[in-house]
Amino acid sequence: MAKIRSIRFTLTFQLTIFLFILLTLFAGLVLNRFQEVLYDDTDALLRSKVEGLEDSMNIFWGVYARNTVNDRTFVQAARDWISSNSNSNSTMLSGLIVRIYKTDGTPVATNRKDLDEFKFDRKLLRELRDKKSLAENVALKNFMGFEVRAESLLTYVETRRQDYIIQAALENRKVEDPLYRLQVIIVILLPLFLIAGAFLEWRLIRQSLMSLGTFLEGLQVTGGGPRKRFDPEAFPQTETRNLAVTFNAMMGRIESAFEQQTRVFEDLSHQMKTPLAVMRGELELALKKRRSLTEYREIIVSSLEEVDRMASIVENLLKLARFDTQETRLDLEPVPVMPLLRSLLEQMSKLADTREVNLVLDGEVEGAFQADRFKLEQALLNLLDNAIKYARPKTVVTLGVRRELGFLVLRVHDLGAVIPVDELPQVFERFWRSQSTMREKGYGLGLSIVKALVEMHGGTVTVTSGEEAGTEFLVRLPERT
Repeated sequence: MAKIRSIRFTLTFQLTIFLFILLTLFAGLVLNRFQEVLYDDTDALLRSKVEGLEDSMNIFWGVYARNTVNDRTFVQAARDWISSNSNSNSTMLSGLIVRIYKTDGTPVATNRKDLDEFKFDRKLLRELRDKKSLAENVALKNFMGFEVRAESLLTYVETRRQDYIIQAALENRKVEDPLYRLQVIIVILLPLFLIAGAFLEWRLIRQSLMSLGTFLEGLQVTGGGPRKRFDPEAFPQTETRNLAVTFNAMMGRIESAFEQQTRVFEDLSHQMKTPLAVMRGELELALKKRRSLTEYREIIVSSLEEVDRMASIVENLLKLARFDTQETRLDLEPVPVMPLLRSLLEQMSKLADTREVNLVLDGEVEGAFQADRFKLEQALLNLLDNAIKYARPKTVVTLGVRRELGFLVLRVHDLGAVIPVDELPQVFERFWRSQSTMREKGYGLGLSIVKALVEMHGGTVTVTSGEEAGTEFLVRLPERT
């Protein structure tokens, strides 16, 4: 059997994985954005240095346009410009490379004598004259022979006297070092955040599930007595309180079902005990001495009546058991209302005549509604049978019908035995019979079957009873489209 993990562990583990993915994505986005900003700043820095030198050149040749200026004067001025453009206290600018070349690639001035001069080939010079500006990553060697890579911007500058090439470059390490430091910080902080987050998650989940733990402890019944109901007020206003309320309701239904089952078995044993006792007594009586064929026939007939009684009880119980387990399904079809009700009254007319009871159809509705005709007939015939049996002679049994707010309402009314008010809630229980109806033969299962059949249709059945008003069963069935 697999080991069961606690909910706290599972939730903490899942949330930690989620937090790890979230923090990793966030760190990746931060690094990517930081890198973009660094390279954008590098590009802007290089362009600003080039523009500064270009402006200085234009001013220089504008001032000395009418004078003869030798190369030495220009070289000295270029060195001063480069010095002023590259001096800074910034750590990043300490890796700045600024150089001026003639159009053939000959160096004029530089701020980094520790690095080799940039080598121009003809192809690069032609491309630079055409495009005026080229950005690329270049490799320069320092005085120790090590390679130094840098982001370089080459710009072709046209002046009044002579054209020049300006190079502004920044060592890659000046861009990569901040990125590396940020990566180190993220690598160090990410596990710390995960550990702190996992601990905080565990504490919060533990606090949130504490009420659930109390609920689970309450389910562990000690002793053989019935389990006590939960007090919903003992739980916080979360799903756990709803769970406690739902569990109490479920336990109530289960206990009610067990009580009903116990009562059914007791009633069944009582119902079966009587016919078995009668049969046993008659058979023992028949065995005591020899009897005539007529006497034997009477004993056999009486025994068969008791067998039929037990068979009827068992058959009705099987019906109710199928209803309870939902094995029985509805065979829905359009049922014309008025023809159905007239057919029911016709079927019950002979029984009504023997009881001197008049049957009356009250109301008129048009059309049909969706129902299982056979099962609905069973329910209504049971109600009509009861009404006729318990009605006083020369009274009326009414079968009424009407439509009401999307429901078909059927009414069975009689003037006969009155059901006491305190017995009305028990009318539809199995094997229950009112004291006022004991004069008639019955098993107390008919109304239980009626209730089950009506509820299968999604309807309800209720009863009212009074000395003057009589007894009325009201069946409400939803009209399906």
